[in-house]
Amino acid sequence: MNAVRAIGRWMDVSKQTDTLSGSAAVFVEDIRNERNIVVWSRVNVEQILPYRLETPRLLLVVRAGALFLPILLTWLALSQVIEPFAEFIQNQQPSANFLWFWQANPGGSFSGLWELGHVALTDAAVLAFLTVLAMRIEWWQTSRAERAEHAYSEMLSAVEMYFVSVREK
Repeated sequence: MNAVRAIGRWMDVSKQTDTLSGSAAVFVEDIRNERNIVVWSRVNVEQILPYRLETPRLLLVVRAGALFLPILLTWLALSQVIEPFAEFIQNQQPSANFLWFWQANPGGSFSGLWELGHVALTDAAVLAFLTVLAMRIEWWQTSRAERAEHAYSEMLSAVEMYFVSVREK
């Protein structure tokens, strides 16, 4: 049956199989088993099986969490370099440039992990990751939306055609 197949495809595409409301679950089960068809033919299918999409929650959480990593990392690095720089200008070279100090790390004043070049490269890597992740999320969402729109309209059409044949009897 086209209606049953279309409903099944919509359930798969929309990932609603396990989260249907009580009436929607009864509706789907009745259509599959050809029960109460005359009663169901009088209801609005769009209210029973609303259009709903699955969202890439995990990817969105990762993106939201990683969004501020470059800022966090940079400020953490600054916090590690400021005190050694203050000591350096006080004891060694009063006219030292902070950016030079941060990159050159004279005398190993702080961990090499916090050198400007390392921090900048790590920030760039995180930003590149976020860029790829944002593009992946957008591609995933638009791809899912296109498939869902097609499956939903196909399901509504198939169910309506099925109900029309029931109403005509």
